[in-house]
Amino acid sequence: MNNSDTASYTETPPANYPLPLQMELEAVQRILQALRVQKQPCLAVGFHAPASCRQLQKYGGYWTSVATCSANQTRRKVEGQDDVAVLGKDAQLPFADKQFDLVVLALGALSGDRQADTALVYECHRVLKVSGYLILTVEYAKPFGLAKLFNHWHPVAHAGGQYSEAALFDLLKTGFDWLGMRTCCRFCVQMVRQWIDRRHPEMRHTPWLTAFYWAARLGDYLIFFTRGYLVTAYGRRKGWRPRATPKLADGRNISETVLIKLGSR
Repeated sequence: MNNSDTASYTETPPANYPLPLQMELEAVQRILQALRVQKQPCLAVGFHAPASCRQLQKYGGYWTSVATCSANQTRRKVEGQDDVAVLGKDAQLPFADKQFDLVVLALGALSGDRQADTALVYECHRVLKVSGYLILTVEYAKPFGLAKLFNHWHPVAHAGGQYSEAALFDLLKTGFDWLGMRTCCRFCVQMVRQWIDRRHPEMRHTPWLTAFYWAARLGDYLIFFTRGYLVTAYGRRKGWRPRATPKLADGRNISETVLIKLGSR
């Protein structure tokens, strides 16, 4: 994860994080409360800031952290967090099977590359115990999002892939029972987030940034019924059942055969 919302916040208390990151943590924490995590082993993947993991620890569990690249791992070790592992080649998690009761993927951990994201979700499934839980946060792919329109459809830098609800369900359904989702970061907050990302990425740790975000949050209270631009979803582990593509008796793919016949008309 190399999220611009979290960069340079490794020494900062969560209360001083940019509002979108606070909202992500709040959404995860609400799910943790509902799941009643107690003393189970838990895994956090992709969080830059040690304080983020400490926030999650308040809701129970014994937490292990995984950085998404060696540079992030090195930075975390410099800050005194020596127990941070790093994601291996092809999204491999450096743990044995069925080690954790809960895995949390931070915003930016999913890249948007379907093959790579499926590999990471599979790894989460592998290290989870039977009936374990997966929580993940991604950019919400709104088909008619006004904030994205005003931003000329440019995504926020380093925030990972964008998923619609249907695409996210499709990603998870092979190995997880979908339990629900929460959205946050509505129109006003998203507009500030995009403006900071494109125009003033250096605005960090400033009172102005905090003021802009909280004024935007007040505006979002008026549109509480809309869906936000960040979505946090969660599911319960089930048996991994890869979808088999229907084939004809001679081994040909049905959909490819239909397309070939349509094209020959």
